[in-house]
This record gives sequence, structure tokens and C-alpha cells, in this order.
Amino acid sequence: MELRHLRYFSAVAREEHFGRASAALRVAQPALTRQIRDLEAELGVELFDRLPRGVRLSSAGRVFLADAEEILAQAERAADRARKLGSGHLGTIRLGLSEIISQHAFISYGLLHFRETEPGVALDLRSMGSAAQIAALKDGGLDAGIVYEAHLEGRDGEVIDQAAIGRGETMLAVHRNHPLAGRGNVTMAELADEPALWPERRTAPGYYARLMAACLESGTVPRVVQECTTNSILLSLVAVGMGIGFVTVTGPLPAAQNVVLVPIADLNLTFDVLLVWRRHDRSAALRRFIDTMVEGGAPSQQG
Repeated sequence: MELRHLRYFSAVAREEHFGRASAALRVAQPALTRQIRDLEAELGVELFDRLPRGVRLSSAGRVFLADAEEILAQAERAADRARKLGSGHLGTIRLGLSEIISQHAFISYGLLHFRETEPGVALDLRSMGSAAQIAALKDGGLDAGIVYEAHLEGRDGEVIDQAAIGRGETMLAVHRNHPLAGRGNVTMAELADEPALWPERRTAPGYYARLMAACLESGTVPRVVQECTTNSILLSLVAVGMGIGFVTVTGPLPAAQNVVLVPIADLNLTFDVLLVWRRHDRSAALRRFIDTMVEGGAPSQQG
């Protein structure tokens, strides 16, 4: 028994006439009649009562029709899912996001836009640091990640592709009662004696190195009093007055109680925000996600 047998049977049951069914199916009537006879022979039952003008479902035919139509509907659903998967309109994307990266508003708007345009593709968002994202991409645990370019090493390009979707500026985070909180900008020289909170070298070696190099180039060595494993820890310590901190942002920090951001006039340190994925991943859904984030990142960032 093949699906075409069920389609032919359903058409004859709907039309109650072999001639009209053959016209609707665009199948020669003798061939259609033969296919229905073959189906009845295989089942061992008469599916139709033959009338002088047309046919009518037998009692066995009425029962078989309900099951046949359900099978045909399931087959169509399966075919539709396969087409959507193949064209990128269905599936799941496992996306890594670090805490500091997720605070950029243009990323949230990009994710919202993708959700609205591709409702059949689920976003499995996973909170993890940049180094962990890169490792997970390489071993297949993630489909994509969003990281600062400082976290990528040269050899990563052999297996990881990338696209810039935004840019973050490094600014000074201070307690709202700090003397520098009301300034339009500060210089690195003014920060020389300030207790500084710093990213941990072990968890963000590239970011750590770029930030330290920029500070040294400005002629000021920060007085680091505490390294912090996450951005939220750094900001929470700034919020209680433990020290100043350096954070990379694209706009105001949401819900940053007691924390004020001040531009640093002579640091001039920015980081590209990168969408990264495995170079040879052929997922159509992933390609649609990449296109959405790359095309929508910059305008959303400006807005």
C-alpha cells in the first residue's frame, strides 16, 4: 500500500464517482479504477458499493477513510516540516550570551526581530562566558555565540566564522556619590590613585590584555585591588563604593543602582561585538539568524 493509493481512495470517496475523481486527480480513469481494485484486494474488503451512476462508501470504506485521511494529513505535516527545516523556517538555535554582552540593547532588539520574523525557530539562550562559548562552538555544544572580538584568537578562525554586529565603548563605572560621577569625562591620569576593579585574567585573558595595554599606552597603570569574574560582580562592588571599574557598553546600563558611567577621554578603547558560528555549519535556520542579526544590529544599536 502506498500513499498514492490513499490519495486515490480519498478522491473517489469525496467525488463518489470514478470519472470526476480521475479528472480531479488528472489520472486516467482505467488506471484509477485499477488502483482502487488493487487496494481493495490488498485489504480484502470492498471499500465502495458500486451504483448504476457512481459509487458510495461501504461500511468498511467509511472506517478506512477516517484513518486514511489522518495518514495523509500526517504525511503532509511531515513534508511541511521537512520543507521548513530545509529552508530555515523551523528548528532550534543554541545561542551563547555572556552577561556583559547581553546588556547591549541592540542584541535584545535583534533577538526580538528574529523571533517575530521566524516564529518556527526556537532560540535556546545559554548564559556563559566568551571563552566557554568559543569552546562550545568548537565541540558542537552551541550553534552560535556573541562575544567581544578580544576573546578570539588567531587559530580560532580555522573553525569559527564571525560577523561584527555592533561596537562597545569602554567607560568608567563609579559610585553615584564619587567625586568623578558628575564629570563629562575623565582622564586616565586622574584615575592613577583610584582603587580599580578589574576583569579576571583567567576568565577573560584577551579582554584583560587589551584593557591593560590601553591603560599602559595612556601612561597610567591602574591600581587593581580586586579582579572580578563577571561584570555583575564588578558593578555590584562599584555600587557599594569598593572602587572604580572599567566596563564596555553601548548605552546606559539597565538597573545599575548607584552606578554612573563616565567617558574616559584618553583611553580610546572600543571592542567589536561579534556573532560567531562554526565555519562549515550549513544550517539554513542559522543562516537566517545570522542575516537578521547582521542586518539589524547596527540600526537597532543606533536606535
